[in-house]
Amino acid sequence: MDKSDNNNLDYQQGTISAVDLHDAVRREHPLHPGERGTIGVSVLVISALILIFGGGHLFSTSNSFSSSIYISDGYVPEPRPSLGGAAEDTAEVAWIDKWTSDGKKVYANCIACHQASGLGIPGQFPPLVGSEWVDGGTKRLGAILLHGINGPFKVGGQTYNQLMPAWNNLSDDKIAQVLTYVRREFGGLPEGVDGVVTTEMIKAARDEFIGHTAPYTEAELLAIPQDAELSGAKVDLQTGQPLP
Repeated sequence: MDKSDNNNLDYQQGTISAVDLHDAVRREHPLHPGERGTIGVSVLVISALILIFGGGHLFSTSNSFSSSIYISDGYVPEPRPSLGGAAEDTAEVAWIDKWTSDGKKVYANCIACHQASGLGIPGQFPPLVGSEWVDGGTKRLGAILLHGINGPFKVGGQTYNQLMPAWNNLSDDKIAQVLTYVRREFGGLPEGVDGVVTTEMIKAARDEFIGHTAPYTEAELLAIPQDAELSGAKVDLQTGQPLP
């Protein structure tokens, strides 16, 4: 077929006007640039409804975006932790709780032998749990901490032949704290003032035992009555103040 067959003969012959061509173009529905059609009115209406109802629901359930939406009925907040600031920001703690907590830290020096459980290592290091040296009075235990003990000695019917060194390089506070922790944690003692060792008691014990320079033997410790207590006043467990 000749290329001339593709030509518009009416247009070439002048039998169609420019006005007719423009009218024909106007009757078409051309797409916008990028071949995108127009957005229908229904789509706009649906979108508007979603925005209106969605926004209303969000506002009604957000409580005006207040932090109270995270707090349920009956919620009781935990006490604020102490950050070492002003006294009014620090939660009040009973003296005995602080005293034994510090004693537990000092006990870290004893864990290698007596273990965190206080059960010791069978045949090597004696237990503190159920030990007659722990459950008795405070005087024997104070003497052991200040000057040590050299075996052989018995704990719970079993003989140990080790040397426990003196811990008199620790301060009076630390010795008193660790003895209190050991007696209350591992001893079969009631939760009362009798299981507490104070700084005053250890200071008095240093003066009392000053003439003893070597570690104690079992015989020397047994010469101290089992229920003998270190000299010093008992204290109020809440405040740490001496009792009248």
